[in-house]
Amino acid sequence: MKLYSKLYLKIYFIMSLISLVLAFMVLRRTDYQYPFIRIQLGLLVISLIVTLAFWLFKLESKHSVLNTVLGYIVLIPAIFLLRTVYGNYLFRFTWIIYIIVVVVGIIYGVAVYVVSKKYKKEVDELNELLHKEKDETK
Repeated sequence: MKLYSKLYLKIYFIMSLISLVLAFMVLRRTDYQYPFIRIQLGLLVISLIVTLAFWLFKLESKHSVLNTVLGYIVLIPAIFLLRTVYGNYLFRFTWIIYIIVVVVGIIYGVAVYVVSKKYKKEVDELNELLHKEKDETK
C-alpha cells in the first residue's frame, strides 16, 4: 500500500499540472471557467484510476502482456471521466481521445514485446553460462 500511495502522489501531482494547463487552454479559447470542485473531484478519481493502471503495468509476477491489457482496460473509465469533467469545451470530438489511446497502446505493446524478448534472451544466455561454469568445475 505504501508503494501505491507514493505512486498515487506522483501521478496526482502530474495530473494536477496537466489539469491546470487544460483548464487554462479552455479559459483562453472560450472564456469558460470550470468549477473548482468539478475539476478536483474528477482529478482525484482519474488519478486513482491511472495509478491502478500504472501499478498493473509494473507488476512482474504475472505475464507482462496480460498486465498491459488489464492496465488499458482499467484506463477506459478514466477516458470517459476526462470527457465528463472537461466536456465539449475541450474535446469536441470524442474519437480523437480513442485514437490517441489506441496509438499509445500499440506503441506500449510493441515496447513490452521487444523488452520481454530481450529479457528472455539474456536469461537464456545467463543460464547457458551457469551450465558451462558448472560443467567446468566438475
